[in-house]
Amino acid sequence: MINLKKLTVLSTISAFMLVISLSASAQERAFKGENYVACITEDLLDQFIDAAVKNDNRAMNYLLANGCIAPRAGIPVSVLDSTWTGTMHVRAYVGDQAIELWTIRDALTDG
Repeated sequence: MINLKKLTVLSTISAFMLVISLSASAQERAFKGENYVACITEDLLDQFIDAAVKNDNRAMNYLLANGCIAPRAGIPVSVLDSTWTGTMHVRAYVGDQAIELWTIRDALTDG
């Protein structure tokens, strides 16, 4: 009887761990890299979006040299937060280094 209880508990724990691992892998995302940007602050991202809407190449180039980047495709990220407007606060990983960035939802692969 004790062995049956132990088996039931172990089965429940195994099922729980499987669900957690499947959920974690479903949330993995990465940068698409297709002409998208990411910035070190939400304010800089907003400035870049405004410049893009106005087709202000000078401002976009300035921002790309001062706090914004065009990340290459495949850089893995963890989503830290998202807003109703579509901006995403992410942690990007390159090797053993990480950096927090702001980007837009469309810049990331689906999770």
